Amino acid sequence: MHRIGEGARVDGTLRFSGRLEIHGTVAGSVIAEGDGSSEVVVGPKGLVQGEISAATVAIAGTVQGPVRATLRLDVLSGARLVGDVTYRDLQIQHGAVVEGSLKPIEGEQVALKLVANSRI
Repeated sequence: MHRIGEGARVDGTLRFSGRLEIHGTVAGSVIAEGDGSSEVVVGPKGLVQGEISAATVAIAGTVQGPVRATLRLDVLSGARLVGDVTYRDLQIQHGAVVEGSLKPIEGEQVALKLVANSRI
């Protein structure tokens, strides 16, 4: 597992394999390499200003850029995502903000999952 701690800043393209947790700031692209089991987690105080591309992506903080999740994308409550999204499986929780287009990866029928909340 790789980790960018709170208060840390990375400028430029970040290439990784395995699991990457971002609790600080990345100003640039976050690109997974390897066998397709990669995972990016953007923590509640994490900020990515650029593209994210990985098999699985979970966002609890802020992402300003396009996201491509070849397996699964979770946008958690309190997260903010400004950018176009390409996904195979998508979950957006109540309280998350997504500004951009949502495009399923072509070639398969993909269901959009909305999490119901009975606070009405």
